[in-house]
Amino acid sequence: MKLQWDHIIHYIHDLSSFQFPEDLLQLHEGGRHEALGTYNDLSYTDLSYIEFIDVFDQNILKQAAASEEQRLSFAATLERTDYTEGWKRLCFRTDNIEALNDHFISCGLSTIGPSKMSRTKSDGTVVSWQLLYIDDDRQDRELPFFIQWGDDDVKRTEQLESMFQSVNITDIALMTQNKDQFIQNWIDWFNADYKDGQLLIPDGPTFTLFEGDQESIESITLSGIEHPSMEIRGATYHFHA
Repeated sequence: MKLQWDHIIHYIHDLSSFQFPEDLLQLHEGGRHEALGTYNDLSYTDLSYIEFIDVFDQNILKQAAASEEQRLSFAATLERTDYTEGWKRLCFRTDNIEALNDHFISCGLSTIGPSKMSRTKSDGTVVSWQLLYIDDDRQDRELPFFIQWGDDDVKRTEQLESMFQSVNITDIALMTQNKDQFIQNWIDWFNADYKDGQLLIPDGPTFTLFEGDQESIESITLSGIEHPSMEIRGATYHFHA
């Protein structure tokens, strides 16, 4: 059972008219999550990406967020955070979501899923995946969620590599009110390593922790772009060449 970095979600109101400033990142039309009332654009680095998300029908989303299956979903996060723009969730991918679910249960956690999801692309093709959520009401933050794609990494690379950019997400800064507990949870639950103030997950960015007065994603850092830091629709982006 592998656990790897997959993507981060940035909520943007009126996404259909959004363009990344100075075209520093390329955005590609994703599709619609019909059962959740959301749609997205994607900016790929490799198989990992930034998901820019918006809502096409708040009534659909509200109904989904009230359901048992979707109450912890990435879409429900938008409802819980009052549709404020900015960073929302982290996602990790696995090659065996059933084994990952068993692992979480062995850690004493409750889960929701795995649940099957899909979205329809503009060309009519359907992308499918399964999602898994940790159900832990002791947490004040939006916990990472977990995905297993319908296709393996080799096939997905063949399908998506034309959209890969010479850019990498090298670090994600996280603020927490209880740093020690946060670190221990990631070590126990996600088999993360911790070194020099950073949590490490294979084949992904470092996760730099800061103790503060809230639970939040503070910023991301991208390599391959030389540009001053930017605040974009509630989200902080740092860059380095």
